[in-house]
Amino acid sequence: MKNLLLFVLTLMIFNISFGQRNESTLLKDYDFYIEKNIEMGKWSTKYYLSNGLISVQENYWKNELRSRTEFEYDRFGNVEREINTYDINEGNTNDISNLKLEYNDSLLISQKFNFGITEKYSDFNELGKPQKITRIDSSKFTLLPYKELMEYDKNGNIIKTTEFSRYENLDGKTINETATTYYKYNDQNNVIEIHREYQPRQEFPIPITGGPFLYEYEYFRYKYNKNGLWTKKYKIVNGIEYLVAKREFN
Repeated sequence: MKNLLLFVLTLMIFNISFGQRNESTLLKDYDFYIEKNIEMGKWSTKYYLSNGLISVQENYWKNELRSRTEFEYDRFGNVEREINTYDINEGNTNDISNLKLEYNDSLLISQKFNFGITEKYSDFNELGKPQKITRIDSSKFTLLPYKELMEYDKNGNIIKTTEFSRYENLDGKTINETATTYYKYNDQNNVIEIHREYQPRQEFPIPITGGPFLYEYEYFRYKYNKNGLWTKKYKIVNGIEYLVAKREFN
């Protein structure tokens, strides 16, 4: 499960470069920033930075450190190694996860994790963004979705994803699911609208273990600092607006 968590962390950081504008240029003048996830209670994350890239991630519950992970990058700015140096249940650790990255010139075409998961990237557009991701899972985990198609705007932001999944329901019947998500952005390339569609159709909101409910339509607005980085993020659902995250930069 720990390796699966590392995979999720990597995927989150890795997908930033595929989708929303990578903030590394704006972050180069900062040593770290703290993001408070108000929507999920007392959780916060401290991100240490090196030349605008996340070098260390610390997760806190209230003021208690729960985990710490270091990231190492290759010359193209992609994560090639993760080192989990602290876990609240084990104390100081040295759990290393190496990623095998395969390139075609400067284009990343494959990423293999050392616990049985491989992602293959193909159908690159003129911006060098992959429009297709295929996931192969030989581990004991069930990794969903197994295929993902993406469309981008002229700035390289993802404007549409179509995810294909296959799983068994409680009756043991195999379900083939297609989840389509549409995104809209503001002038700062931050998401201001999300629209979700599922086939077979699902009832909203959809509960997510360890995360907020997913709604059919979600809207967002932001407050920014003088350097163009958002410091407060608001979500609007069913006409009700609430603060979901805050960021402090140093």
